[in-house]
Amino acid sequence: MPTGEVAIVTGATKPRGLGRSIAVGFARAGVDVAVAGRPKSEAGLRAVADEVASLGVRSHVLLADMTDRPAIEEGVQQTINTLGRVDYLVNNAGVGFGSAVLRENDDRAWEMNWAVNVLGTAAFCQAVLPNMVERGSGSIVSIASTAGLGASPGMPYPYTATKHALVGFTKQLALEFGPSGVRANVVAPGAINTDMLQKAYAAIAEAEGITVDEAAAMENSGIALRRPAEPDEIASVVVSVALPGSSYLTGAAIPVAGGMIPGL
Repeated sequence: MPTGEVAIVTGATKPRGLGRSIAVGFARAGVDVAVAGRPKSEAGLRAVADEVASLGVRSHVLLADMTDRPAIEEGVQQTINTLGRVDYLVNNAGVGFGSAVLRENDDRAWEMNWAVNVLGTAAFCQAVLPNMVERGSGSIVSIASTAGLGASPGMPYPYTATKHALVGFTKQLALEFGPSGVRANVVAPGAINTDMLQKAYAAIAEAEGITVDEAAAMENSGIALRRPAEPDEIASVVVSVALPGSSYLTGAAIPVAGGMIPGL
């Protein structure tokens, strides 16, 4: 049954992606959902919005590039005009440009990771917070990574650095806006079984001269459960953290990684 509450989920463009699973998770909880993404990904967004609407709640498409602050502000306001409010924001959109070799990272790699993973997230938060503060309640969940909690082999420097920054940003957000009734937390997934992970397995197999199955087994050997997560498994935690059942949880960075522990 619809609750009348509204969630914005960024990066909800791919049929096997985490953003799509989070949007569907909110819809199953009766929450109306605005799915946000780049204008070039509009077709994917509309497919997810249609799936959300099929579950008996309202849906909305918010078109905004994560590097375009005016478009983000306009898109959030249009969402409020259409759906009436924003109760939940999930900052799922992110990029991972760059190299695990420090000297191979140019300014563009650093700038793109910073622009999307940190500045874009901050812009969405700034856009929704006035509505949340006015009502005295709200919940923001940002998707980091185990790379935001520690160092892991093979992870690009700019990605690791900006995901750590996202954790710090969220903790500061929780501190400032807790007195206004707004919670802010981070969910830090490990490996997720998406198209991107399958491409990573293929690249490892080619580089190592092994089969894709062998590459997957090698990568999964560092996970206690010996497998990556399915998107719905991460999404269920995200939605639970966002919803009122977790009303005393704020300022936390929660690894959801099947027992995969990051390094230093």
